[in-house]
Amino acid sequence: MQFKNIRCGQIMAILKPYKLSLLMILGFSMTSVAEPIDEMCSPCVCVSSDERALYNVDCRFNKNLEGRLPEFKDINESKIRSLNMSGTSLYNLKNQTQTPFEFYSNLQELDLFNTSINLSKNNSATVNSETFKGLEKLAVLNIAHNEQFPVTSETDSNVFKRLTSLKKLIMYQINLIPSGNMSYPSQILRYFLTLEEIWIDGFSVLPFGTEFLSMPNLTVIRISGDLIRPIWQDQDFCYMQNINDNTFANLLFVRNLSILNCGVKTISRYAFINTKSLRMLDLSMNYELGLGELDGLRSLNSGLEVLIMDSLTHPNKLECPNRIMKSTVELIKHITALKMVSLDYNKISEIDKDAFEIIPESLEHLRVRRNKFELGYYLLYASRMKNLRKLEASFTHMDLQFSVLNDNLEFKHPQMYQYNNITLAHKNVNSLSLSNENNSYIGHHKDLDCPKSLLYFIPTVVITAFIPPKLEYLDISHSKIGFPIYDFYIDSNNSLKTVIASNSLLYCWDGPVHGLHNIEMIDLSNNFCSNVNENFFTSILKLKRLHIQRNYLHLVVAYKKIFQSNSELEYIDLSINRINNIHPQLFKHQNKLKWLNLSMNNLMVVDYTISHMQLLRVLNLSDNHITTLSKEFRSDLEGIVSSRNKITLTVDLTNNVISCSCDNLDVLEWILEHTYPTSSLLILKMTTCYYTHNISSGLPLPVLIRSKADMYFQVSFLQKFCLSYTPLLISMVVLLIFIMNVIIGAIIHRFRWKIRYWYYVGNNKEASVNGYTSIEASLRFQRFKYDIYLAYEEDAHEFVLETLRPKLVELDYVVFVHDDILEGLPLCNVLTKSIHASRVVVFVLSNGSRESLEWKIAAHMTNEESNHRGKPIALAMFYDSNSTRALPEGLQVLRRDAFIDYPANGSEDEYTAFFEDFKAKVKIIMNTTF
Repeated sequence: MQFKNIRCGQIMAILKPYKLSLLMILGFSMTSVAEPIDEMCSPCVCVSSDERALYNVDCRFNKNLEGRLPEFKDINESKIRSLNMSGTSLYNLKNQTQTPFEFYSNLQELDLFNTSINLSKNNSATVNSETFKGLEKLAVLNIAHNEQFPVTSETDSNVFKRLTSLKKLIMYQINLIPSGNMSYPSQILRYFLTLEEIWIDGFSVLPFGTEFLSMPNLTVIRISGDLIRPIWQDQDFCYMQNINDNTFANLLFVRNLSILNCGVKTISRYAFINTKSLRMLDLSMNYELGLGELDGLRSLNSGLEVLIMDSLTHPNKLECPNRIMKSTVELIKHITALKMVSLDYNKISEIDKDAFEIIPESLEHLRVRRNKFELGYYLLYASRMKNLRKLEASFTHMDLQFSVLNDNLEFKHPQMYQYNNITLAHKNVNSLSLSNENNSYIGHHKDLDCPKSLLYFIPTVVITAFIPPKLEYLDISHSKIGFPIYDFYIDSNNSLKTVIASNSLLYCWDGPVHGLHNIEMIDLSNNFCSNVNENFFTSILKLKRLHIQRNYLHLVVAYKKIFQSNSELEYIDLSINRINNIHPQLFKHQNKLKWLNLSMNNLMVVDYTISHMQLLRVLNLSDNHITTLSKEFRSDLEGIVSSRNKITLTVDLTNNVISCSCDNLDVLEWILEHTYPTSSLLILKMTTCYYTHNISSGLPLPVLIRSKADMYFQVSFLQKFCLSYTPLLISMVVLLIFIMNVIIGAIIHRFRWKIRYWYYVGNNKEASVNGYTSIEASLRFQRFKYDIYLAYEEDAHEFVLETLRPKLVELDYVVFVHDDILEGLPLCNVLTKSIHASRVVVFVLSNGSRESLEWKIAAHMTNEESNHRGKPIALAMFYDSNSTRALPEGLQVLRRDAFIDYPANGSEDEYTAFFEDFKAKVKIIMNTTF
């Protein structure tokens, strides 16, 4: 099958006028089942119909026909344009009638490939002179692969006499050579006045007869040994061996001649001397012919345009590589109209540099795929092909030529350059020129990111490469070159627009490559590249299409702006590069971008700006790990489509992990709005979304989205699901916050004085204001500053300041009263710290309200200080009251000796006794320990 596929592709590319018919014939024979358009053609299928309502009917491999043509119930045979019966045995073709095709009056194409029809001279024959009656409009007939239907010069010509409009006859693999069927059917073909093309078997005994001289319309002959199946029977049907001077002597009008896999071994010098009209010659797959037995090419007329000589050496034989010598090219140098030459699969390793001198200047297309070319100096001479426009050299295992690695070669004009203590020798040639900057390079080597092997690294500006000046298309893909792309120069006099270098192990791109001013398309895909210099593409200013998929560019894309100079880019393929992050300015200058492919990467978010891509039509983000789309990204997409008229933008989000959750509902609603079918010019594609609610396993649950209806169902479900829980969640949150506030407020209220106490006691900042020294400063070297703190109400103010305080000072007590506090100081802070710095707190109980701020602070802070010290520190003095209201809780439950009555109207002795008792009680409090 490999050879069949190669040959079919080549024929379709060369024989453009016959492309459609070739597709039809080969398609009928090689494909299995066609898609029906309706059931009108039962028991077969209608695969298509034309503007005249004529059907193309497919009956291939139909086992229900019992060896006959189908009987149609819903259509008339006259409504059939083409009928494909290939693979269906027609052993009963004429049992019901001698004219089975009589009513197929509009049939133009009939495929009887491998249908077991025969021309036996007894009663078992399925085809006779009446069989094809009614096929006067038939243009294409395929009777190939019917070994019992030999068509030779001895075949009854009346069999085909009804085919008066036949233009194409396919009849290979019908003349079995061991059976003696070894002549071309010239006696029959001469009656086909309209015949233009035949596919036949090939023989070595008899030449094409003189009858071909009277067939001016026959312009295409295909000797089809490549289509013989099974392939090991090829020489049973096509075996020409030697093409002599008479073989094609009568083919005066043939323009396209193909001799494929027909065992040709030699071609005589004047084999093509009479083929004056020949414009295409294909000698492919004649493995024993080789590149050394082509002397017959000298007789080709100068008007030949296409010469195909693929696989002239056997691909499975172990042989030394071939070299295209000057003598080989001399065989075709006289063909001044030659435009295309193909030498695929010939184990060619080198082309003699002198051969380029005599290659026909008209050559525009050279195909040398699947060879064994070596990278050598001879490639520098390819620039002599002045009119070459397309060069295909894919699938060539390019390695360094042995002569390049040999350090002992003698050069005609050696030129030496020093770099990094290594000597490089270069061979000069007459038609090549070295850069004038060579000398300036010495000692000025620039550090490169790519490794520099001594075998293949050439320093910058050492040499300028020349390519054919009109070359527009270069294909070196699948060549396993295995070198980095360094900074080098190509002569600017070139027309190169397309470079295909995929699958060639170009694992590091340092560049830039200078001189490629016309490049519009580059394919560097699948090269295992992980390192790209940020300036690699800077010299390719006209670049429009860039294929760099299937590499390892995730770090390059994340940290480098490699497209900063390529403002003309319209198409970028970065798929399959393990990308998980993109530099924010990677696509900053791509205002003309139309197609961006980031599929099959590891992207989780799309966080780069695309609003400037006003021409964008396709953004492929499929097969990533995207869970949601940011509001900015959605706004950019909508902005693009709103800025232009009637131009759609398609965003592919298939096979991502878009979240189906309440948090992502707005994104899903937006996607639904733009899911096809939609009136919007923005079209989004999505195939799965993942539910993340109530998943005990931790793994999201995927849901398939096959249509907009599926998407609508999921969005509707989430809208109801999220709506039902939203009020409850809000209420629960509000209630929880309220309860927490109540609890916290209760706790704070319950312990408010303890919190204040520790706040002020713990806040021990030293301060000095207007000569006032803070309590903290005065307590630096002692525990207590005051002996007694006096707490009192306003009605006892005069008693405390004029009577009690002076007396206590007289008794050597250091006393603090709140009237000592300077205005402007924080009252709570000073009082708390004063109590903390006092040994005893004395509460003067008068008839006042005991609701003042000073009294409350003193009462609560005394209680907290007592708890802190672990002993009572308070003493209550009844001045003109016997109530314990508003005293600290701890003081209200103390012993009786914690209270003392002041003798307001007592005698002098009573006063003396009072203060003695007061001193005793204070002393007890001061000396009490727990």
